[in-house]
Amino acid sequence: MLVVMYPHEKKTLFLDPLGEGKGKTKVCLQSTRAFMRMKGCKVSRWTCSTLPHNRQQDSTSCGVLALKFAEKILLGESIEFETSQKAVHELRLDIATSLLRESDDLSRLCFYCGMEEQDEEHWICCDICQQWYHHQCVQRPPVDQPYLCPGCT
Repeated sequence: MLVVMYPHEKKTLFLDPLGEGKGKTKVCLQSTRAFMRMKGCKVSRWTCSTLPHNRQQDSTSCGVLALKFAEKILLGESIEFETSQKAVHELRLDIATSLLRESDDLSRLCFYCGMEEQDEEHWICCDICQQWYHHQCVQRPPVDQPYLCPGCT
């Protein structure tokens, strides 16, 4: 599901790839009002609405469609788009490509602890996945033998 809040307009836009329904919209409105009330806003005239959109056709594409809804809203475009199995597959590939293209360079981070390399630290590389680890993070395995990380053993 996607919830877009417009505080200055006192409204929420609620989109559920499976369909909104009155019950879900009411829960969204109540949750939004409670959240905004905690932030010190007056919520007596707060509204919750939705927009027409195609529904998901399977049980696994909700996240992909919610991301596409968000993208379309941010671009000011109509949220109507194809939701066939082939179209969803292409959306997944687009999302993966965008994430890889926009990701930071993680090559200097230990794949176990996520910390950057230190000059005095020793590193070891998994012979299968080629990910690098601080030697101490993986219990100091022998460096003169093949090494398999916890994910590849």
